[in-house]
Parts: sequence; structure tokens; C-alpha cells
Amino acid sequence: MGVITISREFGSGGETVARLVAAKTGFLLVNKKTIAEGLAAFGIVEPECGPDERVTPATEEQRHRLYLEALHEYIYDLAIRNNLVILGRGGHVLFEDYPPSLHVRVISPFTRRVEQVKKMYNLGLETALRLVKEQDFNKRQYYRRVFGVNWSNLRGYDLVLNTTAITPEDAAEIIVASYRLHAEPRHISGSDEVTDSDEDTAAGQVAGDEEKFMHPSEAEFARMLDFYRIRWEYEPKTFLLEWDSEGGVTEAFAPDFYLPEQDIFIELTTQKPRLAWKKNRKIRRLKELYPEVKIKMINRHGFESLLRKHNSDHLPGGGITTGEGE
Repeated sequence: MGVITISREFGSGGETVARLVAAKTGFLLVNKKTIAEGLAAFGIVEPECGPDERVTPATEEQRHRLYLEALHEYIYDLAIRNNLVILGRGGHVLFEDYPPSLHVRVISPFTRRVEQVKKMYNLGLETALRLVKEQDFNKRQYYRRVFGVNWSNLRGYDLVLNTTAITPEDAAEIIVASYRLHAEPRHISGSDEVTDSDEDTAAGQVAGDEEKFMHPSEAEFARMLDFYRIRWEYEPKTFLLEWDSEGGVTEAFAPDFYLPEQDIFIELTTQKPRLAWKKNRKIRRLKELYPEVKIKMINRHGFESLLRKHNSDHLPGGGITTGEGE
């Protein structure tokens, strides 16, 4: 799947840019309306960002947590079947650890945005000023309460575009070109690329060839296994997890590594704990359908601990540990 996320300041023209990007790439545009309608079909409504005296803080926290889980699930299910352009809704947070994605922020100076909103909605200056301030405030509140991040922090984006001097058409062209450079080579298979079915996915492949891996952490893990002389295979098997009413496969799962001598699959995740729940759900489903399969997930904390131990083993006097008994 390919993913382009576009976050925008109100009045910067980000909505128009997102529509143009979707049209140029053929990707499905996912915006607030798409998500609201999709989640409403399951009886899920987005929590209000303002104070609500009708609920306790604990209930409010639970409501936001359940909404985040549903939002994450819905967008990921869309991404399984489609390439996406995600407008807002925390897309850059949800896909922050997914390499074949491009995260874009569209900005414009405050005064220019006020003028654009004034013209767009035929408003007076004071009304337009108030509307832009309210929208900025609501976005900051939304990202803080739902995702726990600072909406104004530009470090979470790969590309930031100021629409003061460029048209929406030009901005869309820049985004499409950037996506092709940044993300497409990682998920579009060419005739010369290594695939999961190639023979060199068996034990003994060279961990230094990082193009085989979807994430740098996987290459690092493979190097650690080589160091400890543990045989491994990369994504050797895909397990089917869900089917539709006509028997079509709707969800599958390929664990990152298989250790044949230990007869166990390993799934790595460097995502933050609040975003790793989807992998946990898949692993639970795999265990339900394939109880004979042994699988372990190594989370970010566990992976960092392994890295520290691995680094200490390289130090003088640290010794070298073999795979036996590990």
C-alpha cells in the first residue's frame, strides 16, 4: 500500500491540494467526511474536543481511546485494499513508522489565511479572523487529546509547503514528485527486486543488504542474529487471518522472522505502545487459528534492550554469546 498524508492549516488550501494529489496518483482520498461516514456505519462518533460536563474525565479518556482504536483500525483496513491520500485526522501519526509513506504539511502565513477565508466564505474581516483562530485551536486540541502530540511541531513531516508563492496545482506536483522519490521504490516491486519467495530469503542471506527489509530495525535485528550465529528466515510464510462471506481473503499476516532451530516466529515493532495494538490483534488472531505456531512480538522497549546487550557484546571483554541456550 502507498500512503500520502497531508496536514494543513485552515485557509492554506490544503484541501484543494489533497484532492489534486489524489487525482494525479489515483489514490483514494480519505478526509473527515470519509472517516465519519465509515465509522458511523459501526455506530462510532468522533468525540467532541471541547469540555463536556456530562461525562467524567475517566469516561472521556476511555471514549477518546476507543475512538483512536476505531480510527486506526478503519484507516488501516482501507490501506490494505487501497493506496491512500489521507487529509488530516492524524494520518502522519498513524503511519509514522510505515516507510512507504510521505507526510506533508501545507502552511501559509496567518494574515494570508485570514484573507483567503474571507474571500472563500464571503465573510467580514473580524469573522474570518475569529474563524481561523478557532480552527487552529480546535486542531491543536484534537491532536493533543486524541494522539497526545503537538500539531504545530513540523518535525513529524517529510515535506512542508508554504502556499504563499505556489499554486495548489504546483503544490500537488511537488508532492507527487516527492512521493515517487521518497516512497515508491520501497513498495513497488520491479523485475530486479528481491521478493519474499526468492531463495535467498532462506537462512544464510546477507543481513547487510537492507533493501530486503521494510524497516531499518529489521536489518539491525538480522545482523544481531548473525552475530549470535542464529539461523533465520525473513518473512518465509504468510498466515491467512480473515475471509469475507464469499471466501475471499481480507486480512493476512507475515511475521518478520522465522528461527528454524527454535521453531518460532518473531515480529518486530518499533511503534509506540499506543500504536502497536493492531499487530497485537493480528498475533492474537494468528494464535486462535494456528495454535501450533509459536510466535513472539518484540516491542520497542524489548528491541532497545537487545540492542544494548548486542552493543555490550562488541566491547572488549564483553564476550560473544552463541545462539545456543538463548
